[in-house]
Amino acid sequence: MKKILFPLWAILCLVLWTGCSEDDGPDPILALSQPSAEYVLGSAQNDVLPINFTSTSDWQASVNVNWAVPSPQRGTGGEVSLRLLAAADNDTGSERAGVLTITAGDQTLTVDFTQAVRPVLATDATSYQAPAEEGIFSIAYQTNLDGPFTLSSTTGEMPDWVEVAPETRALRDGTLILQLAANPYDASRTAGLVLQGTDEDGETITSAPFTLTQTARSVGTSQSMAGDKQVIKLQSHAAGNGIPMVIMGDGFLDTDISSGRYEEVMRQAMENFFTEQPYRALRDYFDVWMVTAVSRNNAFTSGYSTAFSSQVDALNGVENSTLIGGNDVAVMTYAQMVPELANTPALMNEALCIVVLNSTVYAGTCWFGYTDSQGEMLEFAICYCPTINGIDDDMFRRVLCHEAGGHGFSKLMDEYSYQEQGAMPESEIQTHRIWQQNLGWAMNVDFVSDPRTVLWSHFLQDPRYQGTDAFGETLSIYQGACTYWTGAYRPTNDSMMRNNQHGFNAPSRESIYKRIMKLAYGDAWTYDYEEFVAFDLAHLPQPSTGAQTKAADEGIRKGTPPQFAGTPLKYVR
Repeated sequence: MKKILFPLWAILCLVLWTGCSEDDGPDPILALSQPSAEYVLGSAQNDVLPINFTSTSDWQASVNVNWAVPSPQRGTGGEVSLRLLAAADNDTGSERAGVLTITAGDQTLTVDFTQAVRPVLATDATSYQAPAEEGIFSIAYQTNLDGPFTLSSTTGEMPDWVEVAPETRALRDGTLILQLAANPYDASRTAGLVLQGTDEDGETITSAPFTLTQTARSVGTSQSMAGDKQVIKLQSHAAGNGIPMVIMGDGFLDTDISSGRYEEVMRQAMENFFTEQPYRALRDYFDVWMVTAVSRNNAFTSGYSTAFSSQVDALNGVENSTLIGGNDVAVMTYAQMVPELANTPALMNEALCIVVLNSTVYAGTCWFGYTDSQGEMLEFAICYCPTINGIDDDMFRRVLCHEAGGHGFSKLMDEYSYQEQGAMPESEIQTHRIWQQNLGWAMNVDFVSDPRTVLWSHFLQDPRYQGTDAFGETLSIYQGACTYWTGAYRPTNDSMMRNNQHGFNAPSRESIYKRIMKLAYGDAWTYDYEEFVAFDLAHLPQPSTGAQTKAADEGIRKGTPPQFAGTPLKYVR
């Protein structure tokens, strides 16, 4: 038989061909554990997105963006849990996308992922400077929230001189419009602020803090004193003998007088005084004069000079104080520029002087307790009141009514109280009782709680004064008055003498009525309760409509009680 011989190379090829045709084992695997999942990385830096996959061989991972990093970036086969880390916040304002690529041998797996958008609320600067004058101020911001946005303080308490203009509380082209009050201070003031909004989940989003600095108001200097001490009668009495009131201003320049602004402010002060009952109904009994006072400067801090040297705690670094004091003798001197007062000491003894300060700061103080040369107590009083928030603002009116109409003219006491004051000392109670018995002062407070003996018991027993009034107040006996938490009592829960609102209560109105009638008709007049009630019920206080005040939402600030001068009234002419 003939043999078929194969060369060696042929035999080798046959062996290799046979081996290549045999099964090489299972195919390699590279697959996601959740292939249909939506992979979303959190919006904040260092947020983590886990991505689980299976690989039967060594693998490595990479991304096509610089804001995400896979960890680890390589590893051995098996069940793998890879973490995708956010390298940066997504503050672009919109969602952004990337691709994770995993390779194992000749296999490739791609994973599409996105990074959620981070809520953005950022101002365009970290500090702003506003002028001293009242007006609007714009702050630009960037956001991807829908609004509305609020303005908050970094210290927890919003400054009273800045607020968001009401019509722009919602998003408006990325601009927040602020309403700034005029800076009454002779130094700049700064507020730390943040913007706040909410995201779609209701979470509060806060911008980075920023500061708003308002420059100091400019201090002017008078060039001429020619307009000083001019007397203008603003109102003449049409009934009775005439009750004297003198209004003058401190911190007004010569230009304020020549331009007519001084007289405008004094007239507004007069109108404010007569807004509350019973003054409104009894206005015809008053004579009102204005005396011009030229101040060297229009500032009330150290280094400046004003006609009455008014010292205002709030303008001199004393926080939460409303105390104002001035040069009493200078005020008396200007008041006696009115011929009727200079020539009739008895009339001067009864005069009410209102000093209006050329400042919009919140403050106000009344001084009484002046004596004659024999030490007898006089009704003369000096009330200091700034044009709080501006002459058209209702807070100016309310504080002036409280200080001048309440304390100054009728010697009513404060009906507010503070827990930290504790109980009223017995010595002060005795002083107030002497005033009540000898002078008819302080008739709106008492120091007993018995409805049968309290000073206003006649009102409590009168069915015509039962129930609630137009302000929702009920006449009763409420603990807390004369700034003290206990030991003194007031007639209503709230009133003009407590929170500068809700009018004068019935005992206060009675006290005001008595003094007006006594001055108007002298000793021939005697008080008749029924006559008063008939008058009072026809002229009950009513809520004011359309009154505007920038401070209405701030609550009532702690006030300064009336100050007892205890010094003689000077007769300078």
